Amino acid sequence: MLPFLTFATGLLAGIAGVRLLKSAKFDAIPTPSAADLGKTAREGFDRARSGLREAAVSGLTAVEKTSAGLREKLAPDPAPAGDTAVAEPSGTVETEAATEPKATKPKARRTPRKAAKPAEAAS
Repeated sequence: MLPFLTFATGLLAGIAGVRLLKSAKFDAIPTPSAADLGKTAREGFDRARSGLREAAVSGLTAVEKTSAGLREKLAPDPAPAGDTAVAEPSGTVETEAATEPKATKPKARRTPRKAAKPAEAAS
């Protein structure tokens, strides 16, 4: 008997809801016009653009600070006072230590691979 009462109650509620929807007037609810939708969309895009711009500026600032710190860390120390500067004909100035030729290590040659033994036939 209980399932039948639940079904009957749902049926009565459904009938009442359909009659209310048929009799209700929807003129009181304003429908959005194309101009209102466009304005709302533009405002949303403007907010998104400004948020994206702020995020980009924040990221670039962080990259700039990091690169400045690494640049300071990796920059060579100033030259000692004992090195003398030598003027080159091209007008550039280099230290005496920089004019010495650098020693290069000869490249080692690879030895060719040994030939593979032919596979023995299975007996």
